[in-house]
Amino acid sequence: MHGRARRRLGLASAIGLAVLPVRAYAADAAFSIPRGPLKAAATAFAIQARVSIELGAAEACGPSPGFSGRASPRAALKALLKDTGCDAVQIDNKAFQIVRRAAPVVRERVAKAADVATETLAPLSELVVVATRRPTLADRLAYSVSALDAKALAAGGVRDATDLALAVPAMTVTNLGPGRDKVILRGLSDGPLTGQTQSMVGIYLDDVRLTYNAPDPDLPLIDVSQVEVLRGPQGALYGAGSLGGVLQIVTHRPDPSGFDAWTEASVTSTQGGRAGGSASAMVNVPLVHGRAAARLVAYAERGGGYIDDLGQGRSDVNRTRRSGLRLSLRTEVGPNWTADGGITVQAISSADTQYADPSVGPYARRNRIAEPHDNDFLAVHVGARGELFGREAKVTLAAVRHDLSSRYDASAAPPVAAPAGAAVAFDDDDHVGAVVAEASLASRPEGRIQWQAGVFLARTRQGRDGLLLLTSQPTSPLARETRRDVLEEAALFGEAIGDLGRGWNVTLGGRLFATKSEASSHATALGDTARFRDEQSYTGFAPKAVLSYSPFSAVLFYVQAAEGYRSGGFNTAVIPSQVFDTQGGEPQRRYEGDELWSFEAGAKASVLEGRLRLRAAAFQATWNNIQSDQLLPSGLPYTANLGNGRNLGVEFEGSYLQGGLRLDASFLLNNPELESVNAAFPGREDLGLAGVPRGSASLSASYERPLGDGWRLGLESRLAYVGRSRLSFDAATAPVMGDYVSARAGVRLSAERWDLSLAVDNLFDSAGDTFAYGNPFTLKRLRQTTPQTPRMISLALRVRR
Repeated sequence: MHGRARRRLGLASAIGLAVLPVRAYAADAAFSIPRGPLKAAATAFAIQARVSIELGAAEACGPSPGFSGRASPRAALKALLKDTGCDAVQIDNKAFQIVRRAAPVVRERVAKAADVATETLAPLSELVVVATRRPTLADRLAYSVSALDAKALAAGGVRDATDLALAVPAMTVTNLGPGRDKVILRGLSDGPLTGQTQSMVGIYLDDVRLTYNAPDPDLPLIDVSQVEVLRGPQGALYGAGSLGGVLQIVTHRPDPSGFDAWTEASVTSTQGGRAGGSASAMVNVPLVHGRAAARLVAYAERGGGYIDDLGQGRSDVNRTRRSGLRLSLRTEVGPNWTADGGITVQAISSADTQYADPSVGPYARRNRIAEPHDNDFLAVHVGARGELFGREAKVTLAAVRHDLSSRYDASAAPPVAAPAGAAVAFDDDDHVGAVVAEASLASRPEGRIQWQAGVFLARTRQGRDGLLLLTSQPTSPLARETRRDVLEEAALFGEAIGDLGRGWNVTLGGRLFATKSEASSHATALGDTARFRDEQSYTGFAPKAVLSYSPFSAVLFYVQAAEGYRSGGFNTAVIPSQVFDTQGGEPQRRYEGDELWSFEAGAKASVLEGRLRLRAAAFQATWNNIQSDQLLPSGLPYTANLGNGRNLGVEFEGSYLQGGLRLDASFLLNNPELESVNAAFPGREDLGLAGVPRGSASLSASYERPLGDGWRLGLESRLAYVGRSRLSFDAATAPVMGDYVSARAGVRLSAERWDLSLAVDNLFDSAGDTFAYGNPFTLKRLRQTTPQTPRMISLALRVRR
């Protein structure tokens, strides 16, 4: 996957790829490159060195002084980049990337280069993916990965994970509300609820994992360099909680080369709802004479509601406020070491839920009480990377705290006896804290064998309090449970990538893990009391294997097999009288771990001199002993092993660039299903996996052109379709949802220091059902829908320093 011997390199004119045989790796070569534009010099370098080079930043650099003589490719490229304002990053033994060095120099020249870009046949910029834990050019990565850089995110109006799911294939996000959603990749869904089961998708902010036994904290994609979606399972490198894959958010790192800042404000108008708005800002400050830097991002937003609750006599009840900041620090701590640290803080407050009762209205319902939600997130991390024993070393220590508080209206069907007509609330408070340490050592990019190995340690504590009460008597609960969980994890992981010659590469890797979990519970209700405490341990090994073939650098074929896993756990209940079956029925006191094997074959190609990039993959996933959070007849949650399932599908995505016009398309066709159902579970095999459409597709277009005098015009549009699916595995409560279209259009006017944009979301003002769930206590009594946000118009202004 990294170095390749005796292969043919298709060198696109703008990214320096040439069709030449490769025989040497880091041997000295003779160079004769005249002074001139860096783009031309780097192209000549790639031909003479017989390597691949990605020139995404070359237009922003000064002219090259040229180089003549005999030297290694690395030394020759360093000489070519002298005084250009750019540096080179070695991706592997046959690939380099040009990156910008000084922000002030870049800005002035980017504006000039951008005026020319739409008139030339420039290639699509190739991103360097970091989700595989080794930086690799996306087109050289033998995995199914989608990556969007900052420009693509802005052009597509991608502000969060929900928007991202409409832009990349095989990604689904539930829609319970801000900070309450689950991310699903490639049709691997364990159901719509978030309970005791570990997350299906690992969500990372740089090196910090954000999710454990909690939903996506819903951090906005502000000041983000790129977002990567790596399909799973990824158990070998990421461990438990990555059965579906990994969502990697890569932020802009602190830049010690110069001061930078911007601020942005926006207003939104929602049809039939309240207005909203947001404000955000970024400042980057060099420190310690350019050896360190700090970068601060802050934001605040208010979402106007659009759901009316006739029972409470209130309109636009689902108003939401979100605010947060992210502080990052970076400093040199030696000639070959860099230290990073940072803190991320966010608070979300929703006044009420966002589901509706269609019998009342498409955007209305009747509840007795409000259902507010609070979501507080905190992550702190420190880390260092550098050279150790001639290898690349990396150490990270992170602590995460996630506090969630939700209220549900249980008046219509309280789990225990309550006075007739009384307003009954169920409060669910969840507190998750985790400390994670990881250290890894990796080979340098040169050489026919690339490897990495590491150690992982984590301790997660979760406290969950369930409280059933009369709103008129909040200090005298009808029922209460206090539950505490501790999960300890330890693992050794690694992989090796070998160059077999003639374009063939093989990757072998795995993770040896051990987990120990403890659970304790104390429940009281109507004079009854129940206590529980138990623990269990798991050990295992999650392997992966990849075989890839690249006949020339513009084309890659691969096959892979990988395993993912999650540990088991325990069920407890708010109601002490709840019976746990010991004869194989549900609910059981203990649920077992599940495991998933995925087999995939894929291809990637870059043609038309890099202006057209294509990716396709076919996959089959076999999932044994599926864990799923379910609802008891009382409406309270428990976890079950449903049975065995599988998913068979194909996915495709492509991008095309012609001058200032960019087109992106993607689709997914899959057949997720339960093959065998646990006899004690009331499911149906023909329902498929819960919450997963059998098909989805998206098409987007953006166009940019100069208007003269530094002004630029940008147009963008997106059309996405989400297919039909069913909410749950339960044969009795499996409402249909999905089968809707989402459309967006926007226009942007830019100058050197500011951007003004106008966008319309839900262009056709559709009210499709995005998620057929909102309240567990009335789910079996009435139909629940979560309609698309009505047509929303937004106006935003960004001012740069």
